[in-house]
Amino acid sequence: MNNFYEKLFKKTLKNIIHGEQIVRKNIENKPQQEQLLWLGMRRFISHAKAIILLCKQNHNLEALMLLRPLIELVVNLRWVLEDTSGKNLEKFNQRTEYEFENGIPKMGAEWTTANLLDKMKKIGFNEQYYKTVIKKIHEELHGNPAVIARAHNKDLTAMSAEAIFSAASQFAVHFLKVANLLFKEELFYNYNDIGEQIKIRQSKLTA
Repeated sequence: MNNFYEKLFKKTLKNIIHGEQIVRKNIENKPQQEQLLWLGMRRFISHAKAIILLCKQNHNLEALMLLRPLIELVVNLRWVLEDTSGKNLEKFNQRTEYEFENGIPKMGAEWTTANLLDKMKKIGFNEQYYKTVIKKIHEELHGNPAVIARAHNKDLTAMSAEAIFSAASQFAVHFLKVANLLFKEELFYNYNDIGEQIKIRQSKLTA
């Protein structure tokens, strides 16, 4: 089985882990934007490691359950940290406190219900990408009758491990874009270099 995207994702993740180990040493003295990216970086690494482990064990459906929040994490980081007006960071700060409903804590209800497509459009994604990637993942994870009916097959999801790593690699590129923006010490791979490898791979498959 071709595992180009798996290798690329693991390689990129290794670079992000190395960068996080350096960034964390003095993070308390950094601006809030860098601290926020570091917090997002820790979550990205955790999700990514779990996705790799789950795919290794052929638990692709469970890997998708982590791919979706990884995507949302990256979209939100770009949406907040690339906004030079600071308004999106202010919105983030307003949603960091817990609220309670009937004694049960809930966090950032307004934030979590914000339209993901709108955020993606604002940072450069098009609606076609949303439909072919995000909606596909959504359908696999929720109660679509056609998806449930496939459960008698060996695989619980139509998403192969390589397809999962393909999407994960693309969003690793978007994470690197923010890391390149905030950290100038060349701790992280240039997002254009990784993105170019994906473009070359895609062009070979469609040729």
